[in-house]
Amino acid sequence: AVVSTQSTGEPAGAQNTYQPTNPGRYNRPSLVDSRERTSSGVEVEHQLTRREREEVQMIERLVCHYFTIIRKQLQDSIPKTIMHFMVSYLAKNLSSSLISELYSEERFDELLSESESVRRKRDRAVKMLEALGEAQKVLGSLRDIPDV
Repeated sequence: AVVSTQSTGEPAGAQNTYQPTNPGRYNRPSLVDSRERTSSGVEVEHQLTRREREEVQMIERLVCHYFTIIRKQLQDSIPKTIMHFMVSYLAKNLSSSLISELYSEERFDELLSESESVRRKRDRAVKMLEALGEAQKVLGSLRDIPDV
């Protein structure tokens, strides 16, 4: 048995013409069901006012937008999370393998030896220091000369 309630304030012949904003987009039923079963099993048909339908549509749109935003955030966070775990794993394992390679005794002499370019720079710096020391001595001896 279907009982129709007319507490909507609309004319008696008005039908519920509510259509979901995007039917089938999310493969979900509409948020508005015009039929409802009471506890005694009687089906009752509800008629929504225009304002109620608009409010339901607004809420439906807001919920859809909310889930779209959440889905986008989740889609953005998954690659970031994967990269975080990959980089932290790589940093942890790379540093331990590099340290073990660095501290191998076979490479001590090679690692502690001075490169050719550093040796040349050091030799030039020593020669420059000697030349500057000689220049300082000459300038110091010029101060000791009496004025003529």
